[in-house]
Amino acid sequence: MSLERRLEGKVALVTGAASGNGRAIAARFLREGASVVGADVEGLPGELVADGAEPFRCDVRSGDDVRAAVAAAIDRLGRLDVVVANAGVNLGVHDLEDEPFAVYEQTIAINQTGVWWTCREAARALRAQDDGGRIVVIASVASLVGTPSGIAYNASKGAVLQIVRTLAPQLAPYGITVNAICPGYVRTGMTAETQADPVLLERALAAHPLGRLGEPEDVAGAAFYLASDDASWVTGITLTVDGGYTCV
Repeated sequence: MSLERRLEGKVALVTGAASGNGRAIAARFLREGASVVGADVEGLPGELVADGAEPFRCDVRSGDDVRAAVAAAIDRLGRLDVVVANAGVNLGVHDLEDEPFAVYEQTIAINQTGVWWTCREAARALRAQDDGGRIVVIASVASLVGTPSGIAYNASKGAVLQIVRTLAPQLAPYGITVNAICPGYVRTGMTAETQADPVLLERALAAHPLGRLGEPEDVAGAAFYLASDDASWVTGITLTVDGGYTCV
């Protein structure tokens, strides 16, 4: 892939950067010239650290942790330009009557409240700098259409779209854009069960007109676009990266 290093001089904070889409986003940003703080409850992969990513332990359920991650990016790297609220979980498929409340509670705490904390602390920091910025939220096709993936997951992903739609006009006067990416089924640990089951995999492939599951790099490319100057007049959008899942 030919890269233009169009994020040279930018500082990005990516939550959930240790694996899956977050790992791919952090790697793409680094290759495009950005300085990256990878925030996660787990340590960052060695290749990200070797490429210059700054690890920071952060549980997005904790406002103190998120606030500290934002402060660390600014303290270590001098400023903050892009924040990607990626951290999320899918704790299994349950019908509502069988879904344990603990699963619902943890899913909402990470997927929804974690995005709320990340967006709030990012907004505060970017406004204080007074020279614009980018906030990118990783939502899901489950934000847009009904899926059997579980009430808690779907509810949390629907909620984060409303966070984006509400925050975008609030921050627009300050030159800060806020956008969402809605991936389809992507080859990450979150879809491991689907990938391992031939029946589920065939069903998932059939649901995507392009005939394949997504790769984390597909999501990373969309995040790069929204972080770049090409998206300077783009805010409040839902960018579906789903192989056509939501068009059928």
